[in-house]
Amino acid sequence: MTTMPAAVLQDIGVLAVEDRPEPTLGGPADVIVRVRACGVCGTDLHILSDPPGYPAEQGVVLGHEIIGDVAAIGDSVTNVAVGDRVAIRPILTCGTCRACLSGIPNHCTDRVDLGVWRDGGLARKVVVPATACIRLSAELPLHIAALTEPLACVTNAVGRIRPGAGEHAVVLGAGAIGLLFTAVLKASGAASVTVVEISPTRAQAARAIGADRVLSPEDDLDLNADIVIDAVGSQFATTVGLAAPRGRILLFGLNDHARPEVPQAQITLKELTVVGSFVGQHAFPDAIRLLESGLLDLSPIVSHRIELTELVDLLPALRRGEVIKAVVTVP
Repeated sequence: MTTMPAAVLQDIGVLAVEDRPEPTLGGPADVIVRVRACGVCGTDLHILSDPPGYPAEQGVVLGHEIIGDVAAIGDSVTNVAVGDRVAIRPILTCGTCRACLSGIPNHCTDRVDLGVWRDGGLARKVVVPATACIRLSAELPLHIAALTEPLACVTNAVGRIRPGAGEHAVVLGAGAIGLLFTAVLKASGAASVTVVEISPTRAQAARAIGADRVLSPEDDLDLNADIVIDAVGSQFATTVGLAAPRGRILLFGLNDHARPEVPQAQITLKELTVVGSFVGQHAFPDAIRLLESGLLDLSPIVSHRIELTELVDLLPALRRGEVIKAVVTVP
């Protein structure tokens, strides 16, 4: 039996790199992907919290922002071939529930998430259904290609608020997701994008990604914005105060413990539109086209490129918010 190193949720709040058997094809519609890079997401940190901020199967291999090369295919696979570079859609949907049949697979009632309920990509190999694989250019640098999944989430979210040319936007939070929002809004023709961030390191990254202004939460935030995005997950009340009349608020960051007091009367008086957005299964092709176009320079987002064996040592810095985005490469 051939084994491989894998980053495993060993216990509550405990990440360990341990040897696991290499996966084998489970059926004719499966593929084995040789992982080349896998991003570390805020969801991974929620899973690794004590108590957990996001549920996951104990003993699962973490990692859902997966880029790799197809190493083997089942007999019925036709959409990819051995050697193809692919991004993997991490939410495995049933295709038959009401949500799937209604065209909103993000809300599949029988979903199984890679790196959460089924082994993910923080390992040398992963086995997935061929339908989860989307081909992309092998010429993309691995650390940029690894942004496909979060960029798909952001692309889907931006589509829900339909930014118009010349509008003014505010992004709360300059973590990886906030920076992706900033880049996509700029590319969409926003007249200005203001980022609100307390960390000097992340503020610098926001400037590098193209933010027109970067403010601290302690600054005067009388911004009167057409679009306000909460990329943190706890700033709903702040978004209401920053939005202009008939502005649009997008709630993207996810924090199940947040219970903000919202000035509901202001939503009514200002005639605000409030939209939520969750993941981006169907937006992978759009995200890949954006990456391959070269229109976005996303290099300021990836602050740490590490190998799998270094991940456990980086975990304290990840938890302290000192890492904007870590991408694990698997040699």
